[in-house]
Amino acid sequence: MQVAPDTPTPARRWFARLKVHLAWRWKRARKAPGRLLNQWLGNFWYDLWLKRKARTTRGRLAESERCAVYVLYPRMGLQDSHLASLEYLVGKGFTPLVVSNLTLMPAERERLLPLCWQLVERPNYGYDFGAYRDGVLLALEAVPSMRQLLLANDSVWFPVPAASDWLAKAERLDVDLAGAASNDGWVDYLTDAGRGRRWVFDPLAPRLHYCSFALLLGSQVLRDPEFNRFWRKLKLTSDKLLTIRRGEIGLSRWIIDRGYSHGETLDLNQFEQELEQFDSARLYDLVEHLIIPEDVELRKEQKRLIEQPADRSDLVELRRFILLATAATGPAYALPHWSLQEQRFGFLKKSPMWLSEPTARITQSIIERHGDSAMLKEALQLACGVKSKS
Repeated sequence: MQVAPDTPTPARRWFARLKVHLAWRWKRARKAPGRLLNQWLGNFWYDLWLKRKARTTRGRLAESERCAVYVLYPRMGLQDSHLASLEYLVGKGFTPLVVSNLTLMPAERERLLPLCWQLVERPNYGYDFGAYRDGVLLALEAVPSMRQLLLANDSVWFPVPAASDWLAKAERLDVDLAGAASNDGWVDYLTDAGRGRRWVFDPLAPRLHYCSFALLLGSQVLRDPEFNRFWRKLKLTSDKLLTIRRGEIGLSRWIIDRGYSHGETLDLNQFEQELEQFDSARLYDLVEHLIIPEDVELRKEQKRLIEQPADRSDLVELRRFILLATAATGPAYALPHWSLQEQRFGFLKKSPMWLSEPTARITQSIIERHGDSAMLKEALQLACGVKSKS
């Protein structure tokens, strides 16, 4: 098959990513002095000063041995989706400890109090893991006999209507750490841009970690004295990438490296074999609906593939691109068009509504198929709210 002139070659893709990487390195180098101060003094500054501004309100539920630390960042105000998530957790026997990274309006506070046993409003320092840290330490102190601890946040719509019962699936895994989805478990597939490599999940991949929007921890982890120490020593930062490295990756690696069992509910082990059963129409449909928020080169290749004439299509190339985009972007972002339909996954990321126009359009179409009117209203608010600031 002849390669189209505008096809991104491996060399072009490598050069484009090198430019992005160098620009990113330069930006971080300029921020190095501030990061060093944060490394030395960040927790001291937060724990002894910023945390004084936090407000804790007793909710109407009693604490229990099954706790859910649920983190909000309600920049568009408290949404029906927040209440739906909490109602689901309460219905499953979990007692929520809600942590808001923004100050709430009195009416919003009143809507939340019947659905939690504690409501913490704190300065937004440390992103979701700063909030998790406050919530986890408070929960462990209040309920030392805790059997299960769920960490969840509002970066996703959850549960998506008609989804499967995620907590039931997570508990059936019978592991110490159950995540909704993982990242960086397919690094071997990415070593040659997906050509010639089989789609094999590597549980020993050195950067394998579970997405922080839904993590269920069992009693073995909670009884480990070092678990409490992990949170106390977790260095907070206003740098998002460092937060991901120290928090999302750091927590997963701490649990994995200590030998605890772990798993995820989004099963992609047979994904390559499923794609081999797809005809060209289904492959085109999935390529068109892949959510690729920030990788410009991947989005260019996606556009080229869906615009090429059907009679010149290469099904092997379409399958390769789907796997490549999934591994490079992460399945929680890339695959909701497939995962909601085929696995009733139950989670949909919100950030594509403001990261790019193509990803907003795709996300909206997924909501129109699998969501409800409240989700669609919130999605349009998120998109318009960002546009109004730009």
